Amino acid sequence: MSRQTTIIWKIDGKEMIYIPSGKFLMGSDEGVGNEAPTHTLRLDAFYIDRYPVTNEEYKRFVDATGHPVPCYDVDWVDASDYNWDPETRTPPSGKEKHPVVLVSWEDAQAYAAWAGKRLPTEAEWERAARGTDGRRWPWGDEFVEDRCNSKESGAGGTVPVDQYSPDYDSPDGVGDTVGNVWEWTSSLFRPYPYDTDDGRESQEAKGWRVLRGGSWANDLDRARCTARLDGDFVFYNNVGFRCAVSVQADEGNREKLFDIFRRAFDVPRPPKKV
Repeated sequence: MSRQTTIIWKIDGKEMIYIPSGKFLMGSDEGVGNEAPTHTLRLDAFYIDRYPVTNEEYKRFVDATGHPVPCYDVDWVDASDYNWDPETRTPPSGKEKHPVVLVSWEDAQAYAAWAGKRLPTEAEWERAARGTDGRRWPWGDEFVEDRCNSKESGAGGTVPVDQYSPDYDSPDGVGDTVGNVWEWTSSLFRPYPYDTDDGRESQEAKGWRVLRGGSWANDLDRARCTARLDGDFVFYNNVGFRCAVSVQADEGNREKLFDIFRRAFDVPRPPKKV
């Protein structure tokens, strides 16, 4: 059955991109040691948010749930440019379409649960960012500084998530995957080869979760499709997230998936047969 390549997820209003099942090249033998070895991995189909969650989208979540807004005074990160107003519960003026930052893995999980989604695995994130041919950046193997918000851009902070779209999106049309903000994934930080069945996708296990993609504070050596970082901190001013949704055909998951899609698209549940 063919599927729409893009959908609008009703709960949070975000555009999502369909990534078909199949094999792709994961990892790199040319980057930092934790990116090796390059290996071939097969994934089931999934949908992923085209862009990271923005401040204005995160506001819908905190308004609907009462979740605390990002506002911190700590000595290990300068949060002044990104703190929300705790009284009005609003993001910094002018940054509504920038990716939300100062969010923990638990904050990202809470948003995903509210939206009827989940965080992508780091394998899904990489597949969405680079396609199937093992490219280093979404647009190819040559770095060009005006194609993403890495340190070379000179922005010195976050920019709107769609600033480099659509010209420099991934082969599947996923945007803002390298630079701008590191992104939380569901995966525990463990060595490659990636194996979904070795416990790294346990959502109850303790440990550092993987961040992907590099940020505005990183140079081209880190702002790449294969860049990965252990999230050994609670939050930071260059860390955000995006969400994903599984697409599975097996009977055991059909009821659960129907409920998720019904919530997202206001599809009425058919009456039970008697």
